[in-house]
Amino acid sequence: MEEKQVKEVLKFIDSVITQANAQEFENARKLFAQESESARKFFAFISAFMERYKKAAVKLPYHINLIDELRANENAHSRILAKLLQQKTSHKRFEILEGFIEYLTEKKTGTFHSIRIETPEITQETERIDLWVRDKTYAIIIENKIHYASDQERQLERYIDKTKEKGFSNEQIFVVYLSPRREEPNEQSWGKYKDEFKERYLNLSFKDDILYWLKEKVLPDVKLKDVFLRSAIEQYIDHLEGMFSLRTINNKVNMELKEFIKNELGLNGTPQENIAKLLVKKEEINKVNNQIDLLLKDTEKDISACFKNYLLKKYSNYQCLETIGNQWEINIATIIIPMENIQLRVYVALEFGTNKLFCQVDTEVESQKTVDEKLPELPAIVYEKIKATLPQKYKNDNTKVWKYFDRYDYNGLFECFQEVLSILIRQE
Repeated sequence: MEEKQVKEVLKFIDSVITQANAQEFENARKLFAQESESARKFFAFISAFMERYKKAAVKLPYHINLIDELRANENAHSRILAKLLQQKTSHKRFEILEGFIEYLTEKKTGTFHSIRIETPEITQETERIDLWVRDKTYAIIIENKIHYASDQERQLERYIDKTKEKGFSNEQIFVVYLSPRREEPNEQSWGKYKDEFKERYLNLSFKDDILYWLKEKVLPDVKLKDVFLRSAIEQYIDHLEGMFSLRTINNKVNMELKEFIKNELGLNGTPQENIAKLLVKKEEINKVNNQIDLLLKDTEKDISACFKNYLLKKYSNYQCLETIGNQWEINIATIIIPMENIQLRVYVALEFGTNKLFCQVDTEVESQKTVDEKLPELPAIVYEKIKATLPQKYKNDNTKVWKYFDRYDYNGLFECFQEVLSILIRQE
């Protein structure tokens, strides 16, 4: 091929690449413009909806619910359910627990019918398990996800293993997953147990199951003289109805908001067409939620970095650990305080199992223990000083104390952390 022909071929190839790049750029520009316009319309829709919601909410008649006012978190719901299941008559019958097992049996025939209630122990947050019912021949793990907390790494597997450590066989263990609208647990949460437990597992919805059970099965059987029990159940039913916009006083507002959505989305086609539009909007909301979750993680990293820098400056005389923790938690900050021939670890972290923040003091760091060696307990004077600030601990175990905080209550967490440090430094 002559030089002139080679140049023409190269020129042609170059022009093809240039056109392809230009077309690719133009396609990318159009896609970006479309996404930007879609995002603009989405946020305009959300803004208009919230404006309408606020105006409609003002029209609601006066209503008060103590659980609403106390801002019940996931842990509070577990406490309420535990207290109800612990109810016992003067004849030593666990009537509400019996009714709950009966309801489980109705929902999944052949699975829970073997359970015989004898001397049940019903605990909340023991071994990080939301609700734990243990008796002579069975154990029920109840995982509460009412506020859509994500499943942590191999969470159900860990809870099953923990239950087996208490002497229960696989066949004696049952799992109940409590979700807002019967959402399924994440596949990885089961670990090695999903297939083995499919016949001893039940997914219940707060909206359709717990509400129905409380209203139709529990409340009608509560004696009128049990004033506080009846009142508590009525308040909890009302709180759940409020969560899912099912209160009768919300009917007019719900109709108004649904009409607004219909108009905004143009839901005037066939049912199939309307469903398609609603699913598109739902997908848009999911995309925004995913991006918000990413931003939350980035912001949490910033919080952790800022707080560690603050600690390094304020407590420069003490050892500040950059990384510590284990497979169950993400460390945020840790300081080591020397105390009576041992060193105390004071730290704040995010726990996978409960999806909550916590502040803890323990003696693990300097124990250098062997497998059979017991951890040293907190010095008595230290425990007495900090137990009001960190009230949670394992039964008959003074090696560690802690306090839980809501998932994003960093202000409360760090205030507690500094309060504990000030107490320990004074005692040093």
